[in-house]
Amino acid sequence: MKVTTEFCYVLNGNGRAKPATLKSISHQTKEPVWVHIDYANEKNQEWLKKQKLSPAVLENLLDSDTTPRYFKERKGVLIVLRGVNAVADEEDDMIALHIWMTKNRLLTLSHRALPTIAKMVGEFRTGKGPTTIEDCFVELVRQMNGRIEKALVDITEEGDELEDAVIGETSFREDAELRHGLSILRHKIVGLRRYLIPQREMMNKLCTEESLFAQENLQQLQEVSRDLAAIVSELDFARDHSAVTQEELDSQTNIEMSRTMYLMSLIMVIFTPLTFITGLLGANVGGIPFGEHPYGFLAITLILIVIAVVQTLILKKVHWF
Repeated sequence: MKVTTEFCYVLNGNGRAKPATLKSISHQTKEPVWVHIDYANEKNQEWLKKQKLSPAVLENLLDSDTTPRYFKERKGVLIVLRGVNAVADEEDDMIALHIWMTKNRLLTLSHRALPTIAKMVGEFRTGKGPTTIEDCFVELVRQMNGRIEKALVDITEEGDELEDAVIGETSFREDAELRHGLSILRHKIVGLRRYLIPQREMMNKLCTEESLFAQENLQQLQEVSRDLAAIVSELDFARDHSAVTQEELDSQTNIEMSRTMYLMSLIMVIFTPLTFITGLLGANVGGIPFGEHPYGFLAITLILIVIAVVQTLILKKVHWF
Protein backbone atom coordinates (compact mmCIF):
# COMPACT_ATOMS: atom_id res chain seq x y z
CA MET A 1 0.00 0.00 0.00
CA LYS A 2 1.35 3.41 -1.01
CA VAL A 3 0.73 6.07 1.62
CA THR A 4 -0.27 9.54 0.42
CA THR A 5 2.33 12.29 0.09
CA GLU A 6 1.65 15.23 2.39
CA PHE A 7 2.08 18.85 1.35
CA CYS A 8 1.08 22.41 2.14
CA TYR A 9 0.86 24.99 -0.66
CA VAL A 10 0.06 28.68 -0.72
CA LEU A 11 -1.57 29.56 -4.05
CA ASN A 12 -0.18 32.67 -5.74
CA GLY A 13 -3.06 33.16 -8.19
CA ASN A 14 -1.14 32.53 -11.43
CA GLY A 15 -1.22 28.74 -11.59
CA ARG A 16 1.70 28.15 -9.26
CA ALA A 17 1.94 27.48 -5.53
CA LYS A 18 4.56 28.12 -2.88
CA PRO A 19 5.44 25.29 -0.47
CA ALA A 20 4.77 26.03 3.19
CA THR A 21 4.54 24.28 6.53
CA LEU A 22 1.57 23.68 8.80
CA LYS A 23 3.15 25.96 11.39
CA SER A 24 3.77 28.80 8.94
CA ILE A 25 0.16 28.93 7.70
CA SER A 26 -1.38 29.04 11.17
CA HIS A 27 -1.53 32.83 11.21
CA GLN A 28 -2.34 33.32 7.52
CA THR A 29 -6.03 34.02 6.91
CA LYS A 30 -6.12 35.87 3.61
CA GLU A 31 -3.90 33.87 1.25
CA PRO A 32 -5.46 30.75 -0.29
CA VAL A 33 -3.86 27.61 1.15
CA TRP A 34 -4.21 23.96 0.21
CA VAL A 35 -3.17 21.41 2.84
CA HIS A 36 -3.11 17.68 2.14
CA ILE A 37 -2.28 15.30 5.00
CA ASP A 38 -2.58 11.66 6.05
CA TYR A 39 -5.49 11.32 8.48
CA ALA A 40 -3.98 8.12 9.94
CA ASN A 41 -0.91 10.01 11.20
CA GLU A 42 -1.21 10.76 14.92
CA LYS A 43 0.66 14.08 14.65
CA ASN A 44 -1.78 15.21 11.96
CA GLN A 45 -4.70 14.20 14.14
CA GLU A 46 -3.32 16.34 16.96
CA TRP A 47 -2.87 19.27 14.55
CA LEU A 48 -6.47 18.92 13.36
CA LYS A 49 -7.79 19.03 16.89
CA LYS A 50 -6.16 22.44 17.31
CA GLN A 51 -7.87 23.95 14.23
CA LYS A 52 -11.10 24.88 16.04
CA LEU A 53 -13.22 22.56 13.90
CA SER A 54 -16.63 21.42 15.08
CA PRO A 55 -16.89 17.88 16.51
CA ALA A 56 -18.97 16.76 13.51
CA VAL A 57 -16.38 18.02 11.01
CA LEU A 58 -13.47 16.57 12.98
CA GLU A 59 -15.16 13.20 13.29
CA ASN A 60 -15.87 12.97 9.56
CA LEU A 61 -12.38 14.10 8.60
CA LEU A 62 -10.81 11.32 10.67
CA ASP A 63 -13.30 8.58 9.84
CA SER A 64 -11.55 5.91 7.76
CA ASP A 65 -14.73 4.26 6.42
CA THR A 66 -17.13 6.83 5.01
CA THR A 67 -19.50 6.95 2.09
CA PRO A 68 -19.62 10.05 -0.16
CA ARG A 69 -21.61 12.89 1.42
CA TYR A 70 -21.45 16.56 2.32
CA PHE A 71 -22.84 19.01 4.82
CA LYS A 72 -22.50 22.74 5.32
CA GLU A 73 -21.51 24.69 8.37
CA ARG A 74 -21.22 28.40 8.96
CA LYS A 75 -17.47 28.42 8.36
CA GLY A 76 -17.33 26.04 5.40
CA VAL A 77 -18.45 22.79 3.83
CA LEU A 78 -17.30 19.21 4.47
CA ILE A 79 -17.25 16.85 1.50
CA VAL A 80 -16.32 13.16 1.33
CA LEU A 81 -15.43 11.72 -2.08
CA ARG A 82 -14.15 8.42 -3.37
CA GLY A 83 -11.45 8.09 -6.01
CA VAL A 84 -10.17 5.14 -8.01
CA ASN A 85 -7.36 3.14 -6.45
CA ALA A 86 -4.31 3.03 -8.73
CA VAL A 87 -3.03 -0.22 -7.18
CA ALA A 88 -4.94 -3.02 -8.91
CA ASP A 89 -4.03 -5.83 -6.49
CA GLU A 90 -5.42 -4.13 -3.39
CA GLU A 91 -8.76 -5.30 -2.03
CA ASP A 92 -10.46 -1.89 -1.85
CA ASP A 93 -10.99 -0.29 -5.26
CA MET A 94 -11.92 3.18 -4.00
CA ILE A 95 -9.87 5.60 -1.87
CA ALA A 96 -11.59 7.98 0.54
CA LEU A 97 -10.81 11.70 0.22
CA HIS A 98 -12.06 13.92 3.04
CA ILE A 99 -12.36 17.63 2.24
CA TRP A 100 -12.94 20.69 4.40
CA MET A 101 -13.30 23.83 2.29
CA THR A 102 -13.60 27.42 3.38
CA LYS A 103 -13.15 30.67 1.48
CA ASN A 104 -9.34 30.59 1.67
CA ARG A 105 -8.61 27.06 2.87
CA LEU A 106 -8.75 23.67 1.22
CA LEU A 107 -7.96 20.84 3.60
CA THR A 108 -7.86 17.37 2.06
CA LEU A 109 -7.12 14.13 3.87
CA SER A 110 -6.46 10.59 2.70
CA HIS A 111 -4.38 7.69 3.90
CA ARG A 112 -3.52 5.98 0.63
CA ALA A 113 -2.05 7.75 -2.36
CA LEU A 114 -4.56 9.20 -4.81
CA PRO A 115 -3.16 9.73 -8.35
CA THR A 116 -5.27 12.86 -8.90
CA ILE A 117 -3.57 14.65 -6.00
CA ALA A 118 -0.11 13.92 -7.38
CA LYS A 119 -1.16 15.13 -10.84
CA MET A 120 -2.46 18.44 -9.52
CA VAL A 121 0.78 19.00 -7.58
CA GLY A 122 2.63 18.54 -10.86
CA GLU A 123 0.40 21.17 -12.49
CA PHE A 124 1.40 23.69 -9.82
CA ARG A 125 5.06 23.06 -10.63
CA THR A 126 4.48 23.81 -14.32
CA GLY A 127 2.33 26.88 -13.68
CA LYS A 128 -0.88 25.26 -14.93
CA GLY A 129 -2.58 24.71 -11.59
CA PRO A 130 -5.82 26.24 -10.24
CA THR A 131 -5.71 29.83 -9.04
CA THR A 132 -8.30 29.79 -6.23
CA ILE A 133 -9.52 27.38 -3.57
CA GLU A 134 -12.82 26.98 -5.36
CA ASP A 135 -11.00 26.22 -8.61
CA CYS A 136 -8.86 23.66 -6.76
CA PHE A 137 -11.90 21.77 -5.59
CA VAL A 138 -13.62 21.82 -8.98
CA GLU A 139 -10.46 20.65 -10.76
CA LEU A 140 -9.94 17.95 -8.14
CA VAL A 141 -13.46 16.59 -8.65
CA ARG A 142 -13.15 16.82 -12.43
CA GLN A 143 -9.88 14.88 -12.54
CA MET A 144 -11.16 12.26 -10.11
CA ASN A 145 -14.11 11.75 -12.45
CA GLY A 146 -11.70 11.32 -15.34
CA ARG A 147 -9.89 8.55 -13.47
CA ILE A 148 -13.20 6.83 -12.80
CA GLU A 149 -14.07 6.99 -16.50
CA LYS A 150 -10.74 5.34 -17.39
CA ALA A 151 -11.45 2.57 -14.87
CA LEU A 152 -14.87 2.09 -16.46
CA VAL A 153 -13.29 1.74 -19.91
CA ASP A 154 -10.97 -0.96 -18.56
CA ILE A 155 -13.91 -2.80 -16.99
CA THR A 156 -15.89 -2.63 -20.24
CA GLU A 157 -12.97 -3.96 -22.29
CA GLU A 158 -12.34 -6.74 -19.77
CA GLY A 159 -16.01 -7.70 -19.91
CA ASP A 160 -15.95 -7.84 -23.72
CA GLU A 161 -12.81 -10.02 -23.69
CA LEU A 162 -14.37 -12.44 -21.22
CA GLU A 163 -17.55 -12.63 -23.28
CA ASP A 164 -15.55 -13.43 -26.45
CA ALA A 165 -13.66 -16.13 -24.56
CA VAL A 166 -16.88 -17.67 -23.25
CA ILE A 167 -18.48 -17.71 -26.69
CA GLY A 168 -15.41 -19.45 -28.14
CA GLU A 169 -14.57 -23.06 -27.41
CA THR A 170 -12.92 -23.52 -24.00
CA SER A 171 -11.40 -26.42 -22.14
CA PHE A 172 -12.16 -27.25 -18.52
CA ARG A 173 -8.96 -25.46 -17.44
CA GLU A 174 -9.90 -22.37 -19.42
CA ASP A 175 -13.39 -22.61 -17.95
CA ALA A 176 -11.94 -22.28 -14.44
CA GLU A 177 -9.84 -19.31 -15.51
CA LEU A 178 -12.88 -17.60 -17.02
CA ARG A 179 -14.86 -18.09 -13.83
CA HIS A 180 -12.03 -16.54 -11.83
CA GLY A 181 -11.83 -13.62 -14.26
CA LEU A 182 -15.59 -13.03 -14.08
CA SER A 183 -15.48 -13.16 -10.29
CA ILE A 184 -12.78 -10.48 -10.16
CA LEU A 185 -14.63 -8.32 -12.70
CA ARG A 186 -17.91 -8.48 -10.78
CA HIS A 187 -16.06 -7.64 -7.57
CA LYS A 188 -14.65 -4.52 -9.23
CA ILE A 189 -18.09 -3.45 -10.43
CA VAL A 190 -19.65 -3.95 -7.01
CA GLY A 191 -16.81 -2.02 -5.38
CA LEU A 192 -17.28 0.96 -7.71
CA ARG A 193 -21.08 1.00 -7.50
CA ARG A 194 -20.97 0.85 -3.71
CA TYR A 195 -19.51 4.35 -3.56
CA LEU A 196 -20.35 5.93 -6.92
CA ILE A 197 -24.12 5.71 -6.45
CA PRO A 198 -24.08 7.82 -3.24
CA GLN A 199 -21.41 10.01 -4.82
CA ARG A 200 -23.73 10.69 -7.75
CA GLU A 201 -26.54 11.65 -5.39
CA MET A 202 -24.20 13.83 -3.37
CA MET A 203 -22.93 15.66 -6.48
CA ASN A 204 -26.50 16.28 -7.65
CA LYS A 205 -27.30 17.99 -4.34
CA LEU A 206 -24.00 19.87 -4.24
CA CYS A 207 -24.75 21.40 -7.64
CA THR A 208 -27.78 23.12 -6.14
CA GLU A 209 -25.62 25.02 -3.60
CA GLU A 210 -25.34 28.27 -5.52
CA SER A 211 -23.96 30.07 -2.46
CA LEU A 212 -20.86 27.87 -2.40
CA PHE A 213 -19.60 28.27 -5.97
CA ALA A 214 -19.31 30.87 -8.67
CA GLN A 215 -21.58 30.38 -11.67
CA GLU A 216 -18.77 29.15 -13.93
CA ASN A 217 -17.58 26.57 -11.40
CA LEU A 218 -21.15 25.55 -10.68
CA GLN A 219 -21.63 24.77 -14.37
CA GLN A 220 -18.49 22.62 -14.34
CA LEU A 221 -19.74 20.74 -11.30
CA GLN A 222 -23.06 20.16 -13.05
CA GLU A 223 -21.17 18.72 -15.99
CA VAL A 224 -19.21 16.47 -13.63
CA SER A 225 -22.48 15.38 -12.04
CA ARG A 226 -23.93 14.46 -15.45
CA ASP A 227 -20.79 12.50 -16.32
CA LEU A 228 -20.96 10.68 -13.00
CA ALA A 229 -24.59 9.74 -13.65
CA ALA A 230 -23.56 8.34 -17.03
CA ILE A 231 -20.75 6.37 -15.38
CA VAL A 232 -23.17 4.78 -12.91
CA SER A 233 -25.46 3.84 -15.81
CA GLU A 234 -22.54 2.24 -17.63
CA LEU A 235 -21.62 0.34 -14.48
CA ASP A 236 -25.17 -0.99 -14.29
CA PHE A 237 -24.83 -2.18 -17.87
CA ALA A 238 -21.42 -3.74 -17.10
CA ARG A 239 -22.94 -5.54 -14.11
CA ASP A 240 -25.78 -6.94 -16.25
CA HIS A 241 -23.31 -7.80 -19.01
CA SER A 242 -21.10 -9.78 -16.62
CA ALA A 243 -24.17 -11.56 -15.22
CA VAL A 244 -25.25 -12.61 -18.74
CA THR A 245 -21.70 -13.79 -19.48
CA GLN A 246 -21.72 -15.80 -16.24
CA GLU A 247 -25.05 -17.38 -17.18
CA GLU A 248 -23.73 -18.26 -20.64
CA LEU A 249 -20.65 -19.87 -19.09
CA ASP A 250 -22.82 -21.83 -16.65
CA SER A 251 -25.07 -22.91 -19.49
CA GLN A 252 -22.14 -24.14 -21.58
CA THR A 253 -20.73 -26.01 -18.59
CA ASN A 254 -24.08 -27.68 -17.91
CA ILE A 255 -24.45 -28.65 -21.56
CA GLU A 256 -20.95 -30.13 -21.60
CA MET A 257 -21.63 -32.08 -18.42
CA SER A 258 -24.94 -33.35 -19.82
CA ARG A 259 -23.20 -34.53 -22.98
CA THR A 260 -20.57 -36.33 -20.93
CA MET A 261 -23.16 -38.03 -18.73
CA TYR A 262 -25.21 -39.01 -21.80
CA LEU A 263 -22.16 -40.55 -23.45
CA MET A 264 -21.35 -42.49 -20.30
CA SER A 265 -24.96 -43.74 -20.16
CA LEU A 266 -24.75 -45.01 -23.76
CA ILE A 267 -21.51 -46.81 -22.96
CA MET A 268 -23.17 -48.44 -19.97
CA VAL A 269 -26.17 -49.48 -22.10
CA ILE A 270 -23.86 -51.18 -24.60
CA PHE A 271 -21.52 -52.86 -22.11
CA THR A 272 -24.04 -54.00 -19.51
CA PRO A 273 -25.28 -57.02 -21.61
CA LEU A 274 -21.70 -57.85 -22.57
CA THR A 275 -20.64 -57.76 -18.93
CA PHE A 276 -23.55 -60.04 -18.03
CA ILE A 277 -22.59 -62.59 -20.70
CA THR A 278 -18.89 -62.60 -19.76
CA GLY A 279 -19.89 -62.96 -16.13
CA LEU A 280 -21.91 -66.10 -16.91
CA LEU A 281 -19.14 -67.56 -19.05
CA GLY A 282 -16.67 -66.93 -16.27
CA ALA A 283 -18.61 -68.95 -13.71
CA ASN A 284 -16.50 -71.80 -12.26
CA VAL A 285 -18.99 -74.60 -13.07
CA GLY A 286 -19.27 -77.34 -15.66
CA GLY A 287 -21.11 -77.03 -18.98
CA ILE A 288 -19.64 -73.65 -20.01
CA PRO A 289 -20.02 -73.31 -23.84
CA PHE A 290 -16.74 -73.55 -25.72
CA GLY A 291 -15.00 -74.28 -22.42
CA GLU A 292 -12.81 -77.02 -23.97
CA HIS A 293 -12.84 -75.79 -27.58
CA PRO A 294 -9.44 -74.52 -28.85
CA TYR A 295 -11.13 -71.54 -30.56
CA GLY A 296 -13.63 -70.88 -27.79
CA PHE A 297 -12.15 -67.54 -26.72
CA LEU A 298 -12.10 -66.27 -30.31
CA ALA A 299 -15.69 -67.41 -30.85
CA ILE A 300 -16.95 -65.71 -27.69
CA THR A 301 -15.06 -62.52 -28.61
CA LEU A 302 -16.65 -62.44 -32.07
CA ILE A 303 -20.09 -63.02 -30.58
CA LEU A 304 -19.62 -60.14 -28.14
CA ILE A 305 -18.45 -57.86 -30.96
CA VAL A 306 -21.52 -58.74 -33.01
CA ILE A 307 -23.81 -58.05 -30.04
CA ALA A 308 -22.09 -54.66 -29.46
CA VAL A 309 -22.45 -53.72 -33.15
CA VAL A 310 -26.13 -54.73 -33.21
CA GLN A 311 -26.79 -52.70 -30.04
CA THR A 312 -25.05 -49.67 -31.54
CA LEU A 313 -27.10 -49.92 -34.74
CA ILE A 314 -30.33 -50.21 -32.76
CA LEU A 315 -29.46 -47.18 -30.61
CA LYS A 316 -28.58 -45.20 -33.71
CA LYS A 317 -31.82 -46.19 -35.42
CA VAL A 318 -33.88 -44.94 -32.49
CA HIS A 319 -31.81 -41.69 -32.54
CA TRP A 320 -30.19 -42.07 -29.16
CA PHE A 321 -27.04 -40.62 -30.68
